[in-house]
Amino acid sequence: MGTLERSPMTDMGKPRRPATDDRGGGASEVVRARESRVQGEGRQGIGTLQKPEESPVDSGRQADLAWLLNVQKKLYQWSRENTDQQYRELWNWITDPRNLRCAWRHIATNKGKRTPGVDGETVGSIRRGKGESAFLNGVRNELRSNSYRPSPCRRKMIPKRGKPGKFRPLGIPTIKDRVVQCAVKQVLEPIFEAGFWRVSYGFRPGRGCHGALEHIRMTIRPRATAADGLRRNPPYQWVIEGDIKGCFDHIDHHSLMQRVRRRIADRKVNRLVVQFLKAGVLTKEQFLITSAGTPQGGIISPLLANIALSAIEERYERWVNHQSKTRQCRKSDGVTAAMNARSTDRRAGRPVFFPIRYADDFVILVSGDREDALAERQALTGFLRETLRLELSPEKTRVTPLIEGFEFLGHRVRLRWDPRFGYTPRVEIPKAKLADLRHRVKQLTRRKRILLPLSRQLKDLNPILRGWGYFYRYCTNAKRFLVQLDWYVGDRLWCWMRKKYPKAGARWIIQQRQRSQKGNRLVWKADQLEQFLMGRIPVRRYRRGWMGTPDYARIPGEPDA
Repeated sequence: MGTLERSPMTDMGKPRRPATDDRGGGASEVVRARESRVQGEGRQGIGTLQKPEESPVDSGRQADLAWLLNVQKKLYQWSRENTDQQYRELWNWITDPRNLRCAWRHIATNKGKRTPGVDGETVGSIRRGKGESAFLNGVRNELRSNSYRPSPCRRKMIPKRGKPGKFRPLGIPTIKDRVVQCAVKQVLEPIFEAGFWRVSYGFRPGRGCHGALEHIRMTIRPRATAADGLRRNPPYQWVIEGDIKGCFDHIDHHSLMQRVRRRIADRKVNRLVVQFLKAGVLTKEQFLITSAGTPQGGIISPLLANIALSAIEERYERWVNHQSKTRQCRKSDGVTAAMNARSTDRRAGRPVFFPIRYADDFVILVSGDREDALAERQALTGFLRETLRLELSPEKTRVTPLIEGFEFLGHRVRLRWDPRFGYTPRVEIPKAKLADLRHRVKQLTRRKRILLPLSRQLKDLNPILRGWGYFYRYCTNAKRFLVQLDWYVGDRLWCWMRKKYPKAGARWIIQQRQRSQKGNRLVWKADQLEQFLMGRIPVRRYRRGWMGTPDYARIPGEPDA
């Protein structure tokens, strides 16, 4: 890797090919290339230096966002066109004042802006003290002079919902570290996002849990029908439920950085990422060295975790995204070739494995016998141990038939036999989640809260009901369960009112219910607040086309642009 001298983009916007490094004594030569297909931006070659562009006259928020979007588009398009090459020069873009200002605005508008790190500083204290401009100038000077060193994260233990006595460690970086991490993520994310596969969800822009569940539902849905018109042969019969022990706390730094260096060859950027991983944790005045793992709570941690865990789907390249060509004359893309490979292997009686991952939670759909699924679980355990130094939980990593169903991302997925159609995939609300919501409502309507006004009760209940209802509205038979829960909430409020006014008659309490503003139904209402009815939430099947696309990934001329 030689020294880089010229930017691939000239002042006139014409692309140039990167200067080649000839260690045999030959001179580097820049050859004029053709115009790029996308707005004349050109291709980014290996080992090129990007000179920071001149600041626009209008240095406001919109100008900064426009500059950042333009940079992200270049990086995304280059990464998509050059899947096996490394990007060298990113430091100038990371330390550009416009990138740092965008990172600051992201941190300053986040809900955690009032949460301090180990230095005790918050966004408000920085604004009242040195000011935003002086703070960002100081951060940039430290980065440019190589004197910046991340501070340890402040550890806070968060109790796990539904698991008494169990806690999840949360690392809280300082405001300065959050800004720098956000600046690094804004530049690195487009490069890696272009290489992530379609079966990867979680902590990615526009790809949430409902998209992953719909992907599973569509994958296990039988296509072919038998002679009697029923769908009798589902494409997958078993599922391996993957559960990694303390995934975020045990990711091997060496294996992670090897995967990062496949695409990033800028030594300063890689050194900074390593410093974030090795920054350590401060808990109860005790400093702990972080020799492994990515701290939960860091801005860049989700991206690093996805980079490391993408090795899981790469293990099943043949059936997910077939990159290696067995025949050079093949003209189909990797996804189409993988679909053909799945069909070929099924017809030949060979097992087929199809992964779908949401952050550190994943499932492997298996087409074959139970022995094939058990053998793959054992092989996957060894693969994760050797590749990422991670361990699968033997108790929670189960092999389950799809007709019995499994729980994934708070939902229950199973194949159900319907005498009218055959095997039908269903995404259902687990009974445990229904019981959990009833328990929370019951705790909020106990006798110890009878001194509170009805408006306070509704203020505490409505956010819980609204969030729960919108989260499960895409499930099968969701409308029936939402209406039942509305009745349960109304009944609990009735019992609470009887306890609050023991001397009042039932007729007077019934009169406290008023006609809803959105319909003719009588609901509990006080001080312009009324009971939120989950039964009014529109229920429909989630469509994967609703998944959002980041702005930098929208290429002119494509359907999502």
